[in-house]
Amino acid sequence: MEKSVRKSMIIAAVALGLAGCASKTGIVPIGDGLYMASNMDYMAWSSGGIKAELFKEANEFCSKQGKALKPVNSKGEDATLSGRYASAEVQFRCE
Repeated sequence: MEKSVRKSMIIAAVALGLAGCASKTGIVPIGDGLYMASNMDYMAWSSGGIKAELFKEANEFCSKQGKALKPVNSKGEDATLSGRYASAEVQFRCE
C-alpha cells in the first residue's frame, strides 16, 4: 500500500473515532420538576457556545409546554491542549 494512502486512511480513522466523542443527552428529567441537559463537543474550544445551545434547546422544550424557561444551574469546562473536550451542563425548570 502506498505511503500517502496509508496516511490518509489513518487520518480518516482518527477523525471517525473523534466523531464518536461528541455526547449529547437531550432533555432529562431529574426530579421535582427539574430538568438537565448536557453536551460535549470535540470541535469546540469554549463551553460558552455549548451552554448557549443547551439553553436554546431548554427554552424550546419549555415553550412547547406553554411555559417559560427558568435556569437553575449551569456549568462548563473549556477544552484544553491536554485532551479535555469542551463540555457544558444546564439545569432548569419550566414555569
